[in-house]
Amino acid sequence: MSLILHQNIPVSMNFRWPNYLCAKSTCPVTFSYTNEQTKNSKRRRIGLQKSGQTQLAGNEKIQPKTKLEALETVIAKLELTVKNGTDIYDPQIFASLLETCFQLQAIDHGIRVHHLIPEKLLRKNVGISSKLIRLYACSGQTQKAHQLFDKMPKRNASAFPWNSIISGYAEKGMFEDALAMYFQMVEGGVEPDCYTFPRALKACGGVGLIHVGEEVHRHVIRSGFGSNGFILNALVDMYSKCGDIVKARKLFDQIGTKDLVSWNSMLIGYMRHELITKALNLFRLMIRDGTEPDSVSISVLLAARLPFSIGKQIHGWVLRRGANQELSIVNSLVDFYADQQKLKQVRWLFEHMHERDVISWNSVISAHSKHPEALLYFEELVKSGDLPDSVTFVSLLSMCAHLGKLEDAERLFRIMKERYDISPRMEHYGCMVNLYGRLGFIDKAFDFVMKRMESEAGPTVWGALLYACYRHGNVKIGEVAAQHLFELEPDNEHNFELLMKIYKNAGLIEDVKRIKIMMVERGLDTSIPYKSR
Repeated sequence: MSLILHQNIPVSMNFRWPNYLCAKSTCPVTFSYTNEQTKNSKRRRIGLQKSGQTQLAGNEKIQPKTKLEALETVIAKLELTVKNGTDIYDPQIFASLLETCFQLQAIDHGIRVHHLIPEKLLRKNVGISSKLIRLYACSGQTQKAHQLFDKMPKRNASAFPWNSIISGYAEKGMFEDALAMYFQMVEGGVEPDCYTFPRALKACGGVGLIHVGEEVHRHVIRSGFGSNGFILNALVDMYSKCGDIVKARKLFDQIGTKDLVSWNSMLIGYMRHELITKALNLFRLMIRDGTEPDSVSISVLLAARLPFSIGKQIHGWVLRRGANQELSIVNSLVDFYADQQKLKQVRWLFEHMHERDVISWNSVISAHSKHPEALLYFEELVKSGDLPDSVTFVSLLSMCAHLGKLEDAERLFRIMKERYDISPRMEHYGCMVNLYGRLGFIDKAFDFVMKRMESEAGPTVWGALLYACYRHGNVKIGEVAAQHLFELEPDNEHNFELLMKIYKNAGLIEDVKRIKIMMVERGLDTSIPYKSR
């Protein structure tokens, strides 16, 4: 159809709002046109009217198959509209699109919508600015979110934009920034709501500062949210992370209707403090209360150093509930049996999994990190089409170091970088140095540290080299490794003791005495007698 302009200029446009954005199956969008040429502007403007003047209804026969495809269709047509010289000044369009992008986590589409919004509209519309901030913040683009926040008009009108920026920082682990925004919000006179406090409390738990958490807790009570279950869950988590598990339990007991999050928060708190008996008692109470444990509940328990008999009971409960094919639970069971050195059960569970992810492969490979079967599982992983990650190669290289598989280790280290584009971490370097050291290739290990590492060696690498020097009696390189460790770990007595053993085995008694004096001077071992030279 044609859009008839105020000057009777026909503009052909086909546009239909996707069904999922509308209450009805057909939702034509209505536009009005304002000619801006009299204002020395060559662009046209269209805006959505409350009562339609002209409908831009599409005659598309092919309907989008998914919500994302529908979103793509709408944005593409709007981009074409703007490209053809027509600016869109209707906030309802952008608000709806940004909300949809957020719900679908379609961040790239949201950025495209941002580029379509006229700067003038963005500056004056609080709702659109708030939704944009939330979109960028939830995707981890906190710097961009903060830039929009700083330009936002009337940002103190509601807690929404503040909540978005606080959440963005907290989710990214930037807890100090999240708390700084929270207290700036409070000082600015913006009233926190039930969505503000859980985000702020998450940040408090992240920094581990209980006095800050207590201050936020006082704000919760003053704001009248002291009985809010959502916020009480966050308080339980915060106090357990900050070290006050007793306070966490008191708050847990105050929750009137406990949901799964409540139970899991307390369960995780007990496990964080290694209170396994209390965690198991809570788990039993949870079941008696009628709350069905989920994969988080089971995984938290199985991740602990449970006695074998308790783990088997939990496995039995999983089987009785028919949850034995839930991926995260099976992965946790594989890890549990691997910790118990029950490789037969590990293999059986792995072979009977209906689906696998990289965690599944890592679990079974890690379970065989002292066995050559790890390489066979890696070959299966490659054939399956799944991609290994850095954890996969730590287990594989550890196995190679343990079994002395030099060629396999060098091949794996190479393909990790070249085929899978995984940058080596300190653990990978440590495994390679450990391997060279075990085989007696001390010079090669030292050369690897000095020439092949892409970052400065840490305690893991220098420690592996020092131990290799001790095993093979290399005084010269052992001294170099020890000197680096003395700087990196000045309070680690083990490094001094290893160097003394190297000197002692080489018959360098005066050097042994020198290291003893150094230890005493550093306050590491005042019980060691020594004589001044």
